Amino acid sequence: MNLKLFLKFLLPSIIGVLFFLFPVSYGGNETILLAVITNIVRAPFEDYMLEIIVSVVLISAIGSGYYVAFKPDWKSSYPSLYIICHTTPLWFAIRTVGAIFGIMVYFQLGPQIIWGQDTGLTVFTEIGATIFFIVTVACFLMSFLTEFGFMEFIGTLLSKPFGLLFTLPGRSAIDAMASFLTASNVGLLITISQYEKGYYTARQAAAVAVNFSVVSVSFSLLIATVSGIEHMFFNWYLSVVFACMLCAVITVRLPPLSNLKDTYYPPVGKQISERQSKYSNPFRASIENAMVRAKTSPGPKKFIINGWYGAIGVVFGVLGPSMAIGTTTIILLTHTPIFDILSYPIFSFLELIQFPDAKAAAPGMIIGFLDQFMPALVASNIENELVKFVLAGLGVTQLIYMSEVGLIIIRSSLPLNFGHLVIIFILRTVISFPVLLIAGLILL
Repeated sequence: MNLKLFLKFLLPSIIGVLFFLFPVSYGGNETILLAVITNIVRAPFEDYMLEIIVSVVLISAIGSGYYVAFKPDWKSSYPSLYIICHTTPLWFAIRTVGAIFGIMVYFQLGPQIIWGQDTGLTVFTEIGATIFFIVTVACFLMSFLTEFGFMEFIGTLLSKPFGLLFTLPGRSAIDAMASFLTASNVGLLITISQYEKGYYTARQAAAVAVNFSVVSVSFSLLIATVSGIEHMFFNWYLSVVFACMLCAVITVRLPPLSNLKDTYYPPVGKQISERQSKYSNPFRASIENAMVRAKTSPGPKKFIINGWYGAIGVVFGVLGPSMAIGTTTIILLTHTPIFDILSYPIFSFLELIQFPDAKAAAPGMIIGFLDQFMPALVASNIENELVKFVLAGLGVTQLIYMSEVGLIIIRSSLPLNFGHLVIIFILRTVISFPVLLIAGLILL
């Protein structure tokens, strides 16, 4: 064994585990080190949160407008500008709506239901600021887990049980790890790319996309923080992971996923076969694959550049649309009866099982289809910790939200349509709710 290469895999991976997966006590609460670092970085900017978020959203809208209008060749000459501004006309329009909302919130222009304390101002200063700082810190630290062989180690080690549980090929465990540990759009785009390159069948790619594309540590920390349950993050996160695993086990065996064909992307066909290790021992094979990945890991300069590109890509690409859809959704939630009407059957069921704050909680169980932060926002206005626990968990486990994941899937080459996504959202809700409820009753 090459000791130098082994250490190149082991040491950064240990650092990544400590940052993202190891529980620590901070301020009397149990959390992860990523949250501690994020709080330290965020503290000096608390008085300027609104200015920061509005500025990012405005730059995103103006830059993408210039790009859509003139299509400058920035990809190689100005890669940072390209990452910030590159978008499609549809996403430019959504970014523009976010920028308009930002101006209205900052200057308190127009109807108060848009810029008020319980609507636009909350979305920009609470959700927007939390996205900005957690994503920025996470993107710079994520490479410790994704670039030095940790995913290959875990993916290879779990390949057989992964195939047995989820009816997926062993190598998909690696992509599942990528989706768990990176931003939702990154994990989803990886899966779509793998399908279009002939590495997955249609069924396999769809199953990975709708089961493993959002449950990241950083995303979960964001939801927990907005919901007000970050003090119990570690136990809550384990419950969420278990619920997501159960959802994956069940949904891959039910329509619409089970009805999809095991055919490869027509333009390319099948392009890969399972990699065979020279070791029969799974642990030795995992080490081998991890060391192969570590051999091509980035140096310090590339490490920082990757973090920078990742951070600006997610922050400038996601923040504007999130503010647009988030503000619109919270206005509908707080100033119209639409979600109360739609969630009335759920309210009746919650009342039947004597779930606390059933009237307030019911809309939070369906609103996640539009935006992943809304269940957490509903939870933040409820005092009962069991309700917070369940709604925050649903915000993660439901997975299909149209503000990002849903739109990307529908626009992609994956064989999933809007009706499929509605069914999958309902299935994931039905499966994960009792799991989260039981976990909350045990842990609280």
